[in-house]
Amino acid sequence: MKVFKKALILLPLASLIFAAEAFAANGYTLFGDAQIVSGGNPSNAAQLRSDATVAPGFGGVSFEVQDGTTLGDLATLGTDFNVTDDDCGGGSPRFQVRIDMDNDGVISAGDKNVFVYLGPSPNYVGCTPGTWVSSGNLVTDPDPRWDTGQVGGTFYDTYANAVALTAGLEVLRINLVVDSSWMFLDSEQTVLVDNVNINDKLYTFENKESCKKDGWQDLTDDEGNSFSNQGHCVSFFASEGKAQGNP
Repeated sequence: MKVFKKALILLPLASLIFAAEAFAANGYTLFGDAQIVSGGNPSNAAQLRSDATVAPGFGGVSFEVQDGTTLGDLATLGTDFNVTDDDCGGGSPRFQVRIDMDNDGVISAGDKNVFVYLGPSPNYVGCTPGTWVSSGNLVTDPDPRWDTGQVGGTFYDTYANAVALTAGLEVLRINLVVDSSWMFLDSEQTVLVDNVNINDKLYTFENKESCKKDGWQDLTDDEGNSFSNQGHCVSFFASEGKAQGNP
């Protein structure tokens, strides 16, 4: 078995990007080797790929966070994920929570990350390939999957201790990252993510095209409401969420 702690050497590759970013109206931005693809859970998903032979060697999606949010304000953090190439491991896939350590309100070199690893405890390797898995709510997960090493804690830590170590400090953004291609013989790691849940926001990576061919029947708006027909669904995504579904 590979040594998981090797991930500490390479984690900064993806953690230092996006010093400044302009978020799309849907609240997220893809970066690195990432794209929206079909085959989600259901419909579309974000494909995040790490390929050691193709720059930049990592892929991810960055989510905007409401101003003033602290780690203790997180009530829900989770996603559905599907490892389509090789395995999880090497610290990837993971959520990456950027903490404003210098209290300047902007992303800068002085800020640090708290990492939240996906996959089976205790080493977060051994994901079932080609299978959609729900992470559940990582905030209430008792497993020590919160890595607080950058903020004065330990490699395997709890959410409660992560909150204590970052008390009063603002969360600047939350990323989902894949960057452990170095761990596998084919130098590639690819993961699909869908239904990312951050507090009261649900990100499904859909667009108006997803509504066609009866796709609207499987979709909901960002509050979990269904659509009455294809046109209703198209209107929701075309209006960037302003036209809600049926309560």
